[in-house]
Amino acid sequence: MSTPISLNFEGRFKKVRAKMEEEKIDVIIGTRLRSLGYFSGAFIPWRSAIIIPLNGEPEIFTLLLDVERVKDDSWIKNVNIWGPAEGMYLEPQIAESIKKLGYEKSKIGVEYGQEMILASGHILAAEYDKLKNLLPDAEFKNATPIIDYVTSIKEPEEIKLLRRASEITDVGQKAVRDELCVGMTETEVAGIAEYAMRKAGSDWAWTLTGGQEIASGYRTAYAMGGCTPATTKIIQPGDNVLVDLHSMYQLYYGDLSHNYFVDSPTKEQKKLADAYLEICYALIDGMQPGANRGELAANLTNIATKHGYGNDVLFAYGHGIGGVGNESYPIIVDMEPWNEMEFEPNMVEIAAVVLNKPGVGGMRLERPVWIKESGNEVLPKTPIEPEIVG
Repeated sequence: MSTPISLNFEGRFKKVRAKMEEEKIDVIIGTRLRSLGYFSGAFIPWRSAIIIPLNGEPEIFTLLLDVERVKDDSWIKNVNIWGPAEGMYLEPQIAESIKKLGYEKSKIGVEYGQEMILASGHILAAEYDKLKNLLPDAEFKNATPIIDYVTSIKEPEEIKLLRRASEITDVGQKAVRDELCVGMTETEVAGIAEYAMRKAGSDWAWTLTGGQEIASGYRTAYAMGGCTPATTKIIQPGDNVLVDLHSMYQLYYGDLSHNYFVDSPTKEQKKLADAYLEICYALIDGMQPGANRGELAANLTNIATKHGYGNDVLFAYGHGIGGVGNESYPIIVDMEPWNEMEFEPNMVEIAAVVLNKPGVGGMRLERPVWIKESGNEVLPKTPIEPEIVG
């Protein structure tokens, strides 16, 4: 059994409070899965809130059926019940907590906005309206950018957790490589990987896109398709197989996509693979401290166009990764506001390439890349080149 890695929660609160002072925010109401996990150290899947005051102790409100478990898992012991009943509703308790802190006439940050993942946890319109009615003298500000930035810069302990999660996905890919063959269903492949990763220490297949994403044959090649939950489709001779594995270790994510052929690739598949590899290596080489995201994305699309696949490549080339709920910000794309952003040291982001040619096949790269003070490091060790098995 691996020794648990301790995280510096005191340092996290120091970082977020420094940003709060910059933005003149007195208290944050965190509702996203990302914020709840990052600041509490516990997995909190219900509609919940963490109160982060500029001065004072943090407080958590979560659903009554999970309070004792959250107390046990979190370093924060001020965990309170809410439930859908009179006297237990969430918003009045949050408002009362803020009044006790003396911030009822202050600037209150809420996680307002939109995210690609359905269960991101941004504040609901009903919650926002009720809080504004309960705290009429407060000024509400959007705190999402603060949390996004703070969680994007990883601490040394977070790098260790992400590395361990990546080692687990390597174990899953090896298990698949050893057994993958014609006649298996995609769900069988998912089960092989899941079992191997669980034995290696994975807590949960974290992704909300279908656990272990397995696709074969035509299912790899949906136009710009980057979401392939496993089905009972049977792998056929000549199929290429996409194996996109997800692990979680101490609430930190692993994300490793790899491509296989269960027979020798056709001429068209080989051509696609050659273009895919050039794009992949250019992406990883370009993920350097100080590099501009928009310029990198534009260069990668140009490479795809040179190979005749400009309309077949997904124009977004990466997304964030970290603790539970942290699987989107920031992305690598040549669009505002992302094309104005640069890579910074100690960001860990998923290098992602989705190159799908309907009628030929599709290939996907996903793997965490640690941006260092100089250069970078790809955390998983599984090779990028597609492999022939069976």
